[in-house]
Amino acid sequence: MAYFQFLGTGPSTPITDGTGRNYRRRSSALAQHISSYVLIDVTHDFDEQVERALSVTAVVCTNPSRDAAGGLGNLDRWVDSSIPLFAPEDLAKELVSRYGPFSKLAVTHLEPGVPMAAGDLTVTAFKVETSSGDSALPTYGYQFDNGKKKVTYASDVKVIPIESEPFFHGNELLVVDAAGWDKDLPTHRGALNHLADYIAWDNERVIFTHIGRSAPPHTVASSTVRRVSHKAEVAYDFMKIPLGR
Repeated sequence: MAYFQFLGTGPSTPITDGTGRNYRRRSSALAQHISSYVLIDVTHDFDEQVERALSVTAVVCTNPSRDAAGGLGNLDRWVDSSIPLFAPEDLAKELVSRYGPFSKLAVTHLEPGVPMAAGDLTVTAFKVETSSGDSALPTYGYQFDNGKKKVTYASDVKVIPIESEPFFHGNELLVVDAAGWDKDLPTHRGALNHLADYIAWDNERVIFTHIGRSAPPHTVASSTVRRVSHKAEVAYDFMKIPLGR
């Protein structure tokens, strides 16, 4: 059974004073199909998160910040054999410069917009923006395709470039930034103010992640988005979504 699992759903500073589904580790996830397990973002919570991941056969990072990639060294030591670290060239350079060199993570360049096989899945990187200007970090979302189901993951996004918009349409599952909750922040999107668009873009399910302190408690947040659309949900740490084959 293929599935998508959330390993963390919180912001760069995790929410550790909550309990139950209000306790949020740094955002990370796992896309699984048959014998492929693609880890999305390697956080400082990696040691705890990888216990739920069970296996990792490839890895991608949304950006080079420490909350998204600061655990790459831990992953490099954890894996038993070489696995690909998929990244567009500009992001790959940042990752190696900040956290390398790696002994078992084999940097494999992705061309944005072009699918690449990752075992039993294909993965496609697409550019998104959290800030602008020469100092802006390279930031990407990813689409995973198992031949029947498509999942798009964009946990750090404020602006969707026009060339990346198609990846936000027609997914079995769209996982997207909700740091601002009911309004955009300077570098992140809200949830409620964009939900109608995500539904109109023909996504079967919309699940919000990267949930900050502006969001209400999980039960309230979940019921709030469900009132807007029965297709919408709020993720919680270790939530697992079956995708079928």
